[in-house]
Amino acid sequence: MARLIWTSRCLDDLERLLEYIERDAPIAARRFGQQIIDRVELLQTNPYLGSVVPEDDTSTYRQILQGNYRIIYRVSGDIVYLVTIHHAARLLNVEDLN
Repeated sequence: MARLIWTSRCLDDLERLLEYIERDAPIAARRFGQQIIDRVELLQTNPYLGSVVPEDDTSTYRQILQGNYRIIYRVSGDIVYLVTIHHAARLLNVEDLN
């Protein structure tokens, strides 16, 4: 079973996202936060579940989708590093992930 490590960037992204949703819909924010956590936990048993990030020529980063958001991560041995949560409509600069 892979170990999940939330980077500080990913935790900050999640916090900002949920705060934004919570302004208008506190219950929806809690529900969406739980959906993200549930989705990420799937990576413990199947770290390669997500697809390769298309912008990443090195195939280092993978992604799983939850709603309109891309949860970007990388796998190193039996560790899954959760790197960022990124809105799918926004451009992703892979160089910013390093």
